[in-house]
Amino acid sequence: MPKTPTNVPKISKPSTNQYGTMIGRVDPDVTFTFFVEIDGIRCVKFAEARGLEWKAETVSFYEGGNPSYKVNLVGPGSFTPLTLKKGFFAASSEFFKWFQAIMDGGRTPVDRVTVSLVILDRAGEEVGRYNFFRAFMSKYTGPGFNATENAIAFEEIEITYDYFTFMPGAAGGALQSGMAAGKK
Repeated sequence: MPKTPTNVPKISKPSTNQYGTMIGRVDPDVTFTFFVEIDGIRCVKFAEARGLEWKAETVSFYEGGNPSYKVNLVGPGSFTPLTLKKGFFAASSEFFKWFQAIMDGGRTPVDRVTVSLVILDRAGEEVGRYNFFRAFMSKYTGPGFNATENAIAFEEIEITYDYFTFMPGAAGGALQSGMAAGKK
């Protein structure tokens, strides 16, 4: 039976000491393991999701006749549309059907949906989700075709929404368990 080397450190789950300081190794969550839910229906064919951004405008003004500097206040915020990219499947045209329903000239009301971007850890457990509320497709980009290339065709949609929230998952990463903040 081979002897186990004694100089190899054992990596275990992180824990905290009596002061709430994190002990052990904690890796950040990976970004390549995710799926998208559209109104609770799981869609797993996505290659990329980007555009998760909120930005506040600043309102600057001189206060009380002081010309030395401006006072800055937080103004209205705006959200960047979410862009989802997936491989093109000719037999599956859900993006195109959604696109057609929106551009039918107003004959049918636009269905606004809840879109969730669900992030998983390496074990496949949910570590968190971004929920995008009252979302609708605002742009569709079909696949590009080039006979001289041997590449996968992708289609892309842009989703506009009113706002998003983040909900930590049950997998218990450092942030969710309070360890990053030094809490027990």
